[in-house]
Amino acid sequence: MPEPKTEPALVIDASVLINLLGSGAAEALLQALAPAILIEQRAFSEVLRDPSRNLPARDKRALLLERQLLQVRQLAGDAIECFLELVTEPYGLDDGEAATIACAVDLGAVAVLDERKARRVARERFPSLAVTSTAGLFRALLEQERMETGHVRTVLLAALQRARMSVPSDEIDWVIGLLGIELAKECPSIRRSAIRRFARG
Repeated sequence: MPEPKTEPALVIDASVLINLLGSGAAEALLQALAPAILIEQRAFSEVLRDPSRNLPARDKRALLLERQLLQVRQLAGDAIECFLELVTEPYGLDDGEAATIACAVDLGAVAVLDERKARRVARERFPSLAVTSTAGLFRALLEQERMETGHVRTVLLAALQRARMSVPSDEIDWVIGLLGIELAKECPSIRRSAIRRFARG
């Protein structure tokens, strides 16, 4: 009898954790996204504020670690060489993004990134690396029936409004479709041009 297929771990960037905090439901989301959610130490140190409360993120970060909903990793060995490659030209990524990619490559995990340049570099430099975004995580929760539609819509809207969550171009239609056009207009990080294009069908 074949062994059940295990899900790969997720290595999230700082912006992704900020978005999850901004949703106001970080604990529930991380629990639903199990089995393993990791963040590299450099990215973790960039998460300074909790947008849902507009307060320092220190206490919330500690809570997520205490409840084992999030694990902090540090690069070692070949992963450090990968990190150094990504922070220098021609790539020139910031430390958190480079560390997230290097950690995901090292562990055979999924890199969760929102910034366009980081996503492009990850896919070009490491074609076999699985890459998704915060929006992709919300979509997976819904499509895999790990969270009800209304709840996903609520936390997605909060992340967009409080954390100004960035949405990659390949997820924007799904996000607008889930929210609806009127709610999408209330999200500062969703471009009006994308909403107009979606409305035209």
